[in-house]
Amino acid sequence: MTVSRERLADLLIDTREALECEVKNWLDLQGSNEDKATFAKAVLALANHGGGFIILGLAETDVGILEAGERPATLDSYNQDLVNGIVQNYCDPPFHCAVHIVANPLGAVFPVVQVPGGHRVPVRARRAGPNGNTVHLNAIYVRKPGPRSETPQSAQDWDDLLARCLRNRRDEMFDQIRDLISGAVPQVERPPEPARLDEWIRSNRERWTLLTEALPEGDGPRMPHGRFFIAYEVIGERRQIPLAQFPDVLRASVVRHTGWPPFWYPTRAGIVPYPIDGAVECWMGNDREAELAFRDPSHSDFWRIHPDGLAFLLRGYQEDDSDAQRLGRIPVPPATIFDITLPVWRIGEALLQARCLAANLFEGPTTIKFVATYEGLAGRSLVSMDGSRHMWDGRVSRQDTITLSTHIDAQTIDANLPEIVHPLLSPLYALFDFFELPMQLVVDELARMRGGNF
Repeated sequence: MTVSRERLADLLIDTREALECEVKNWLDLQGSNEDKATFAKAVLALANHGGGFIILGLAETDVGILEAGERPATLDSYNQDLVNGIVQNYCDPPFHCAVHIVANPLGAVFPVVQVPGGHRVPVRARRAGPNGNTVHLNAIYVRKPGPRSETPQSAQDWDDLLARCLRNRRDEMFDQIRDLISGAVPQVERPPEPARLDEWIRSNRERWTLLTEALPEGDGPRMPHGRFFIAYEVIGERRQIPLAQFPDVLRASVVRHTGWPPFWYPTRAGIVPYPIDGAVECWMGNDREAELAFRDPSHSDFWRIHPDGLAFLLRGYQEDDSDAQRLGRIPVPPATIFDITLPVWRIGEALLQARCLAANLFEGPTTIKFVATYEGLAGRSLVSMDGSRHMWDGRVSRQDTITLSTHIDAQTIDANLPEIVHPLLSPLYALFDFFELPMQLVVDELARMRGGNF
């Protein structure tokens, strides 16, 4: 629901706590887990009450509600991304809160968080606060006279809560019936997709192009025949880790199931990762001292990882490496084949790395928005490079590029890897004359990948 600026300003005129309005001190929503839990409890109670407002930066005194001491230098940390990260971690089902910066009559500004109502089920706590305090796992909180936020203590408390949820369901049903009778097509209002991951991908593509433009035409690190990139965004409650300690997190997040894992953190001069624009960047195509075989497209990775949970990896196709012929795999020119097993391995390993980074960089539940794009596919035939899979000849892709995406709970990746990889990659394989990716192939290849000793 949209709230007018006048209504928000009214909240700061002779402020009083009420069932639909709660005031809080200058809570440290970035650094203090206890303050996050305190804020989450207020959100949970207001959501179950039917919505309301949380005003930050105020304190109750003997003479009324006044501005609290120790005002922060800026209010930048009171933003919607941070607030909704806390909501995602503590509220089930999750929802979106709006954050407004509002001035009082004296000109001082305060963050006002608008908590929506209209929930069709009671909103419960999906996690406990630090040491089990403040917020309890699976607890349901409501607003009670005082005002205060507590769990329902009486049959009347539960009756009011459930009646409110049933009323919201009834109103929604009546709205749908009304639209059908009037001939209107019901529209589901969806929040706009965040553009952060798209912008992250665009900026990294531009950065890689800048790094490679000075290389000779056809040089392996330029990946002239095609390439694929993987990008993902972790969504949740990020730990505050200094940039100086960030490399330790990245090294601990590398998943080694193959000899050349995604987001490998090298230590050799010339390709050792370095800080840039608040992120960590690594370009292995700059290794002038490497053997010729390691200047092939698939050994010239470019990757970047940001402490906010954004990651990007660009790699050339192993099918185009010069050693494919030297090792006696399939003596064919580059840009003509596409291996049936490599995408399963590469995507599987990248998802496992994303799970590890999420666990090392975030706390509590996290979700991952994952994107993979393959370029330079047109004219390639689907083959089994090591001969382990029998393939019919002539399955060729006429489409050059495809983008695949999924949105998953990070905690489910390890146990459900085949069930995630199969639907994600199936559209890629279908480009090769409608090839249907067998689920058993995915299961077998991921097991073989995870059984590697590297």
